[in-house]
Amino acid sequence: MGSMNKNHTRSSRRRYWTFVKDYKDGRLDDAAEVSKDSSPSKPGLPGRGKRREYLREYLRWLWPHRYAAGVVFVFALLVAAIQMIEPLFMRFIIDRVLLNTGLDLETRLFRLNLAGGAFLGVIVLSSLLGVYKDYRQRLLNTRVMLSLRRSLFDRLLHLPLPKLWDMKTGGILSRLTGDVDTTTGLLQMAIVSPSLAVIRLLIAMVVLLTLNWRLALMAMAIIPGAMLMSFANARRIRPIYRAVRKDVEEIDGRVGETFSGIRVVRAFGREMRELFDYMQGRHTVLRKELFAHRRELVLWTSWGLLVAGVNVVIVWYGGYLNVVGRASVGDIMAFQWYTFLLLNPVWNIVNSFSELQRSLAATERVFEILEMEDDKPDRPDACDAPSMVHEIRFENVEFEYREGRPVVRDFNVVVPGGSVIALVGRSGAGKTTVTDLVARFHDPTRGRILVNGCDIRDFRLRTYATTPRTRKSKTPRDAPTRTNSSSSFPSSTIRSSANGALSSPAASNNAWPSPGRFWRRRKSSFSTRPPATSTPKASSSSRRRWPRSSPGEPLLSSPTASPPSAAPT
Repeated sequence: MGSMNKNHTRSSRRRYWTFVKDYKDGRLDDAAEVSKDSSPSKPGLPGRGKRREYLREYLRWLWPHRYAAGVVFVFALLVAAIQMIEPLFMRFIIDRVLLNTGLDLETRLFRLNLAGGAFLGVIVLSSLLGVYKDYRQRLLNTRVMLSLRRSLFDRLLHLPLPKLWDMKTGGILSRLTGDVDTTTGLLQMAIVSPSLAVIRLLIAMVVLLTLNWRLALMAMAIIPGAMLMSFANARRIRPIYRAVRKDVEEIDGRVGETFSGIRVVRAFGREMRELFDYMQGRHTVLRKELFAHRRELVLWTSWGLLVAGVNVVIVWYGGYLNVVGRASVGDIMAFQWYTFLLLNPVWNIVNSFSELQRSLAATERVFEILEMEDDKPDRPDACDAPSMVHEIRFENVEFEYREGRPVVRDFNVVVPGGSVIALVGRSGAGKTTVTDLVARFHDPTRGRILVNGCDIRDFRLRTYATTPRTRKSKTPRDAPTRTNSSSSFPSSTIRSSANGALSSPAASNNAWPSPGRFWRRRKSSFSTRPPATSTPKASSSSRRRWPRSSPGEPLLSSPTASPPSAAPT
């Protein structure tokens, strides 16, 4: 165990230093980074034009919620306006009450209590409006989030299978959870926060120039340099977080695969190996996050020094102006407050820019899925699938998962009503592929499949997929053999030849009283050895209650046993 931990540490450290080298060489830049999971349809990341298109698409999603978004923005504007008034109360109390020796004690106390009460009321009002604004924004974010999740989940359900396989479980889950959450925050980061920050910045600049233009110029001189430094730093940090998100996605996907196949993991004694791989990935992510945090510390420290330095300069230079009679003490105190209100919007703009990049990255991953076309779109002249199936015919069917490597070749079979066909052959011969072609999970590369004499590609996919004949069997993968082997129709066998091609015997002429039997019982017909030598597989699922047939289907009569040699595929 100790040696494994030692090797693990070296391995994660080696991966980390490779990452640092790529970062310093500029190979982690957003425009050049290639993610195998982030874009199933394109090898690289979207450019600026594509990002603007996604942003416009997001605004179209917000359009039905425009009134709720307007209410949030109005209340946020009211809160910002009230906060800009608060420093004037302090200036009034200092200059017109505390330092005004021309007033008697009673008048000074009256003005002090009046100004203090009004000041307190303004603060309470600002807090209440802020709480209501936050609540309304939470409701708006929740509605947008649910709408996005519903549309994204529905789109994923109808994407082509190869694209789903490319995204893997981790990529799908990360889009449905973290990416949707981050995309929802785009309203705050891209619209509300920048708009309010700009408004606050303009108001603070006008007030500062009105109070004392010399102090105002002193405070505003640092803004351009601070913003450039912050934008440059944020641009360098963004690729790090993108790499971290990619690693976390891969780790989550591997965890899902590990526990979905936990029996295989335990059977081959791979528990320590899986733990090693998991901790190696997590150590690497931790190192990358600390790497980004160290660079963010430079930005945060610079801003802390900047704010402190500006306050010192204002007190220093403001004291000089007070001595020569050009500024009052109240002006200096109000200036310090307004300087904070001036720099805070600048920081919000910079921070919003950084968060905006993360939100845009998540938005790309969400909307690139939403803009994908459905799997096998219907033809313009498509019709509904028939309610009764009298014949299924394969005519010169060929299928390739990869170009030039056919899995099924020259497949010609006629399946009349009332018959059950057993697909028999070695592993990889194409048994499951043939049944998937009938269900139209894939379309033939060449040839065609006819149902009642019509090409199945001429049917509307939704009507074809919802008919009983094309439903997948509900048999659990680990169900006992006797559960999978019941069938009510005469059976024949399709055997694979030496080269892997499937061949079929002459078809029977029986009627097909129930179209649902062909597909719902099709897994029971797979057999590679005689029934007499088969033994039901011991499984914990044998205690499961098997669902009955639907009320519209006839009960099984004289079921015949044709047990498979392995678990259903």
